[in-house]
Amino acid sequence: MNSATFLIAIVYVAVLFYFIIKGNKKSSDLDDFTIGGWSMSLGVSIFYFTATWVSAASVLGVPGILYANGFAGITGWFAGWFFATAILPIIAFKLRRPMFPVRTIPEYMRLRFEPYAKKSVLQAWSAIMIVFGYISFVTIQITGIGYLLSQVTGLSYFVSILIFLVFILLTVLGGVWSVALTDVLNSIVIILGLAFAAGLLLWNIGGITTLFEKAALIDTPAVEGGIATAAGGLFSPLGTFSMAAMIGIFISNSLGAAVAPHWPTRLLSSKNVKISIFTPLLSTGILVFIFLCLLVLGIGGRVLVPTMPTGMATDQIVPLLIAEFMNPLVAGILIAAIFAAALSTANGMILQAAIAVSYDMYRNLSTKKVEDKALIRITQVLLIIISVIAFIFSINPPAFIALVAAYVFGFFGCAFIGPIFFGLYWKRANKQSAYVGSIIGAISYVVFSYLIKIGVFVGPIPAVAIGMGLSCISMLVCSVLFPPAPRVAWEPYFEEDISEETKEVVDLAMRNV
Repeated sequence: MNSATFLIAIVYVAVLFYFIIKGNKKSSDLDDFTIGGWSMSLGVSIFYFTATWVSAASVLGVPGILYANGFAGITGWFAGWFFATAILPIIAFKLRRPMFPVRTIPEYMRLRFEPYAKKSVLQAWSAIMIVFGYISFVTIQITGIGYLLSQVTGLSYFVSILIFLVFILLTVLGGVWSVALTDVLNSIVIILGLAFAAGLLLWNIGGITTLFEKAALIDTPAVEGGIATAAGGLFSPLGTFSMAAMIGIFISNSLGAAVAPHWPTRLLSSKNVKISIFTPLLSTGILVFIFLCLLVLGIGGRVLVPTMPTGMATDQIVPLLIAEFMNPLVAGILIAAIFAAALSTANGMILQAAIAVSYDMYRNLSTKKVEDKALIRITQVLLIIISVIAFIFSINPPAFIALVAAYVFGFFGCAFIGPIFFGLYWKRANKQSAYVGSIIGAISYVVFSYLIKIGVFVGPIPAVAIGMGLSCISMLVCSVLFPPAPRVAWEPYFEEDISEETKEVVDLAMRNV
């Protein structure tokens, strides 16, 4: 590690510790620890939301997708993610509306669909899906940052992921406020790192016009021994993907991502509905800038390196650019940005997974009342356990982990799209519809993904569309066949003032009394 990179690392760590300490001081009770006390300002909410969107998979993976497939990355990934950002205010408008909002998405499933249940199976089922999906996704984050750190620092892969594990634990043990305040720093570092890197690449290439002129002429394979790209092929909106595959990618990244629990949960932390709605809208400007920088890294990387060196995959383009085309200062800032992106996503997902186990499963299913301080301690222990599990998986990642991580947003979309949208915008949606819609959506997505992968099911409709369609249809049918949801279930999301009966039921369900 050169002196410039080392100095940047020292400064980043010092400022990070300042925010960790500040965040720990703010997490004084269960509400602060799990949801930030529903009190985050617009500025903190924007950075908290932005950092969650931009992961190591984004900073390392998106340039790799653009490098290999060109503008197809914009069609499936960029367009999908920004469509999801546009959908989130519609969710936030209702989800954050109640005077005392839920702390988690599984708890929303309970209050909206079975508020009278003493122990909610629906809440526990939702929590199980969250834990399974996020451990897989965090493992990929740890793996990616481990390979990068080992390449640029000379440390072993094991030591690199161990260092990252320590930083994850430091930022999550203080709860949501610790994660949110460190994400303020992480967002700024991500913006600066990508801006400097993209600017330097454009300077090396000769400007944005030259970049696209040269990209249009590329006719080499992306990797040694691969199929050559046709001249102008990088500008194809489909690239090498079929229409069905591209539709599936877009739906997963849009409808699927919009209901992935950690993003709506970010909006719950805002101190009022207005901030909750404006957070994704105002974050879009920052995200557009970030993804334009990623576009420059991907397409610019293809211009500078028309074919990856032997033995290197396309998702290694960013480490290659750091080693070959960036001065130590810019390289150091970009490495810090990638580390920040991985940390801001991994710590948030691990926190959600731990809260899902402690709050949505243990507290929900416990036969006796669990004191708030005891629950915080249990969650902190679970944070360590889940982090270590992800760390162990990342030492030698099993194939199924990468597979699950690749499909996780489609899975969340099929499991949650019906219960969230029908629950928030249709009073009649009932308990039976939520159970059937969530279970059928999740199972059908897994089954059809497998059948498509092995070639048994061949057709123009992607698995995620089938799963979401079956989930929504089954919810419609059950909502009509069975009695409508009771007033106490939908009233907080449709009425400004709720009845005393509803207040009592909500308090009992949330264990506030």
